[in-house]
Amino acid sequence: MPLERFAMSMTLLERLSSGLSGSEMERILTEMEKALATGLSNPKTAALMGAYIHVIRERQNTVIHRDLLLNIAATWIIRADENPAVINPDVHQQKLTLFEELSKGAAHDFFYRLGIEPLMPLFNISPEEFQTLWEYNTVEIRKLNEALRQLSSHRKAEQKGQPTDSASK
Repeated sequence: MPLERFAMSMTLLERLSSGLSGSEMERILTEMEKALATGLSNPKTAALMGAYIHVIRERQNTVIHRDLLLNIAATWIIRADENPAVINPDVHQQKLTLFEELSKGAAHDFFYRLGIEPLMPLFNISPEEFQTLWEYNTVEIRKLNEALRQLSSHRKAEQKGQPTDSASK
């Protein structure tokens, strides 16, 4: 496997163990930096930082992260028209779109057929358990995005001195 693909694969596998994709982690860290900029002497800011830390800790229990698994597949599987030494973002995105469609309803079988060695321990669980975890993770990703949106909204409202949605209810 060419070095660029190997490096990306290792990064994705490490992210898989953390339960957060790179973009999810970056969003959380960016919001934490913004909250820190307002100062921790404010108890509301400290609580906000605690909420972000809680989000990260909760995600570490993730067994299957659908976006990361799809990215691992898109990195390991090389198309005939693709230069193996280079990861072309457009080709990668095309593979992600295709793999997402192919994995619907039968994620276990899709990934098992690919035979990606580092993912093989995942197949010690039944296809039904894998599908349950896959669907659960899809919901958890949506919940994570909503939680980050709400925390960001709360931080922005605090900076402006306005009540948040939850505070006005």
